[in-house]
Amino acid sequence: MGFFSTRRKSPPTPLSTEDFVLWVAREDFGIRDATLDSALDQDLKIIGDDVDDFAEVLAERYGEWVADWPWERFVCLDEGVLILAPMAAIWDFLRLPWGDTAIPRKPELERLTLAHVANVLERGEWIDP
Repeated sequence: MGFFSTRRKSPPTPLSTEDFVLWVAREDFGIRDATLDSALDQDLKIIGDDVDDFAEVLAERYGEWVADWPWERFVCLDEGVLILAPMAAIWDFLRLPWGDTAIPRKPELERLTLAHVANVLERGEWIDP
């Protein structure tokens, strides 16, 4: 959710689950080009505290069980740039012939699309994508 944005309390009309999830991404988070095939982390850049905000809006309508989803598999829950980022860039340059590095990186995350979020909400229980 944007820094200066204000959250609407509810969508203007009763919506299907897919339409509600799209509404949350588009209206609540201001991501106008969100589609059902958009992934939360990779495409929409919903990470860190924004994941909590996203889950909170879903939980208001579908229940607190949304907080129990394995969010850490799909979205980066850390925010910001590491303080060691400049040194990591130099380290990567010096170790160019070797792919591995001693400085931790953002983990490779699975894709969690808005369509799958809607599918899980309709089903009422977590299922893997």
